[in-house]
Amino acid sequence: MHRRRPAVGPSLAAIVVAGVMSGWGAAAAVADPGPDRTLYVNNQSLTCTDSGPGTESRPFCSVQTAADVVEPGDTVRILGDYSMSPHPETVILTRSGTSDKPITFSGAPLSSRLKTVLATPASAPALTLKGVHDVRVESLTFRDEHHSDVVAVTGSDHVTLDQLTVENTAPTVPVTGTAIGVDGTSSDVTLSRNTLNPSTAYGVRVQPGAARITVTSNLIFIGQQGGIVVSGAADTDVTSNTVFAPCATGISLDGGSSGVVENNVAITNGSMQTGSCPAPTAPLYAVPADSANQVTADYNVAATARSSSGSGPARTEYSWAGTAYTTSAAFREGTGQGTHDIDGVTAYPGPLPEHSPLIDSADATAPGELSTDLTGHPRVDDLLVANTGTGTTHPDRGALERQDTLTIASDDVPTPPKGLAPLGISLKTDATSSWGAALTYSVDFGDGSDPATGTPGTPVTHTYSAPGLYHPRITFTEPDGTTAQKSYAGVAAGTAAPPAADLSAAPDTANGQVDAGSARFAVPAPADAWEVAYRTLQYGDGTQDNLAVDATETTHQYPAPGTYSATLTQTDLLGRTTTATTVFHAADAFVAVSPAYDTEKTIAAHGVLKLSAATLRADSNGVDAVQLQLVTGNAKASGALTLYAHGTTRPNTAGISFEPGRTATAETTVRVTPTGSVDLYNASTGAVTVDVATVGLQSHAQYADAYHPAAPVRLLDTRTGTGGVHSPVAGGHSVTLTVGGTHGVPAGADAVVLGVTATTTKASGDLTVATHGTGDSAVSGPHWTTGQTATAQVVIPVHDGKVVLHNESRASAHLVADLVGWYGSTANGSEFLPATPTRTALRIAAHATVKLKVTGAHGVPASGVTAADLNLTVPAPSGSGYLVAYADGGARPGVCSLNFTKGHSATGGALVKVGTDGEIDLYNAGAGPVNVSADLLGAYEAVPAG
Repeated sequence: MHRRRPAVGPSLAAIVVAGVMSGWGAAAAVADPGPDRTLYVNNQSLTCTDSGPGTESRPFCSVQTAADVVEPGDTVRILGDYSMSPHPETVILTRSGTSDKPITFSGAPLSSRLKTVLATPASAPALTLKGVHDVRVESLTFRDEHHSDVVAVTGSDHVTLDQLTVENTAPTVPVTGTAIGVDGTSSDVTLSRNTLNPSTAYGVRVQPGAARITVTSNLIFIGQQGGIVVSGAADTDVTSNTVFAPCATGISLDGGSSGVVENNVAITNGSMQTGSCPAPTAPLYAVPADSANQVTADYNVAATARSSSGSGPARTEYSWAGTAYTTSAAFREGTGQGTHDIDGVTAYPGPLPEHSPLIDSADATAPGELSTDLTGHPRVDDLLVANTGTGTTHPDRGALERQDTLTIASDDVPTPPKGLAPLGISLKTDATSSWGAALTYSVDFGDGSDPATGTPGTPVTHTYSAPGLYHPRITFTEPDGTTAQKSYAGVAAGTAAPPAADLSAAPDTANGQVDAGSARFAVPAPADAWEVAYRTLQYGDGTQDNLAVDATETTHQYPAPGTYSATLTQTDLLGRTTTATTVFHAADAFVAVSPAYDTEKTIAAHGVLKLSAATLRADSNGVDAVQLQLVTGNAKASGALTLYAHGTTRPNTAGISFEPGRTATAETTVRVTPTGSVDLYNASTGAVTVDVATVGLQSHAQYADAYHPAAPVRLLDTRTGTGGVHSPVAGGHSVTLTVGGTHGVPAGADAVVLGVTATTTKASGDLTVATHGTGDSAVSGPHWTTGQTATAQVVIPVHDGKVVLHNESRASAHLVADLVGWYGSTANGSEFLPATPTRTALRIAAHATVKLKVTGAHGVPASGVTAADLNLTVPAPSGSGYLVAYADGGARPGVCSLNFTKGHSATGGALVKVGTDGEIDLYNAGAGPVNVSADLLGAYEAVPAG
């Protein structure tokens, strides 16, 4: 099966803080020392480790690890993405900063599209600040799935919790949790600009004994117990909060608390005043007698949501010193407090509608009042509303500030947007303020030139003198500093000529193997890459992909071996195109198979035996050809077997020749498809029995081996002592031959190709070639009759560099083994190209050599070919001898490719190294001329470097 390699490199846009997980390592963190560091937490990073330095490239996996090593002045950046599921993590911070070097824990800012998400466990708060001082925690989101305590401040001082979010659905049963809690031993704590959704019973809860607590500009949704509940805390400022409290108390100070309650908006909802609320008549503001003389309240609002409906009971707006007041007027008259309070208005915990009485009506001097609202927008003066508050900055009441709407004309775009440099453009400057404010503009043209400034209405012009892609940005500003910006799609000042395209391809390799039918295309970044709009790669097989404009690599699996012309078309921003083309030879790699005789059948005269791909073990991914060993016997007449893919025209070739009274052996290659069959045609006038074994597969879609043809060399000759054996091998005995680690064959080769010969035979018999150390991986070598010299080429797997030759005869024979090649590592190897089976008829005189051209036709490339896969047949020779096949241009080796005996046809496979001219030489070592049929089955070409 085609094995895909794992992708590398995480997506940095999809990171979520996760809980401490097993397997992250037990060693202590070793954050690099240094002043004012930034430590990173990112548990989705492939390089995260809790025993590492906490850098951006090697972040911590857990927040707790950072909390355990953080020092004064450090910032902990917690990377996260709201779209992914967080894991529970209980974080306890016990380390403090100093007044001039506070510690900061920060997630994604409000301006980011991401959210750093921590989940709340059921057993403890997600975050506890325990006995710390000078600490700031900001921009974190907490997913409260258990409706339990979320953030707890205990025994701490000079702490700020800013822009935190607690989110989850409202509970449907009574709960007791608190979103943000401050215990009685804490002081100087600021809770600002937090958004607390109704997952807990309490929004903010301050315990007795706390002092100098500021709760400001928070948006709190609460349904059960209370929005902001302060008990027995001194000097507490509750300012500019918006609390949606449909049935519970919005803001309460009791237990002897002291402080100021100003600029807050508490909102009820009449339709929710039913039995589903724990206390449907609870007041919006509550200060009992134990605190009434120490609390000042003014500029607050008692409002009803715009979506109110129904006729629930009248809501008590105030409970002050034990007396209930249903209106702000009654509250003022009865207490002297709330001089500027408002009621009888509609409001909702969202942006204020224009002309709302909440606009520009707050006390700018209230303790804890911020210069920005919940979302970070400035407190500004609405020019359409009279200023009825106190102070000069004119803030709105509640957590949200009404902002001016600046509208920039939709057709305000650079004209023309593209052209050749130097390029002159014009840009409109039309914009309006919903408040009618006088605007000014500033245009940054993005080329380093000084900004152009002015008042809206008059177009501004600019010339881009140098080629480039520029992004102008216009900023409109109100007198109070409110701004609106618009950035434009790039202005393209093009080069005189479009960027050139470049493309190259090589087979896909991994772990020393090659997927010879998968091309790895390299597309470098063009010069002036900014100018390229898009690129399309057409693979030459009817498919295509769009590519990024920067340097990229992409792989493509071709459907079959063949020559494909791939074309990269590159289109620039001005619409001009350039192309680059490369040719890729999709080929096959060799899959070693432990030989096993898969079938034994008798084929009638002129009959056809169909063998399925499954029978031949060729039904795996992308198999195009199988290498088979054929052993024939019981022949009733002389003849030959022709092998070919079922459904194709039968070629005029032979896989093996046979005759009565003799057993014949030959290896051959035949094309196949995973869903097709192979036909074996018996060209004889009599029946013949054949044994078929698969010795290898050729696949274009699997990572497998490359072939390395050798200049044929003799490894064993018992006649001369080559290979260490100096005498015939007795019948029933074996010779172990080392092939790995010698003559250029590496010790780790997966299979070898050998030409094996038996000669000076004393009785009929045959030779078995087996993988050393195994009992189930063996092929049949040559079969012979008494006195016959017989040769066969075999492919045999190796695992320790050795093979075993076993003489199956009852009498001795001299054995010869020649190295033809080996299969293994891709480096400097070759891949297989199936060819259209083609026969070439030759006549070779005694002791003569003929040349055979094997390249440039029948699917074989004209160049780069390293070896040819042939079947050689000598029909009924008039004398005995042998053929030597070798690369043209080199010296003839002292080896044998095919032995033949007078009057007996011989056929054998021959993997032959090819000369640089694309030719092989065939030498007739016999004493008389012979006819030779050379059947071309395929070829090998060098694996391109990549």
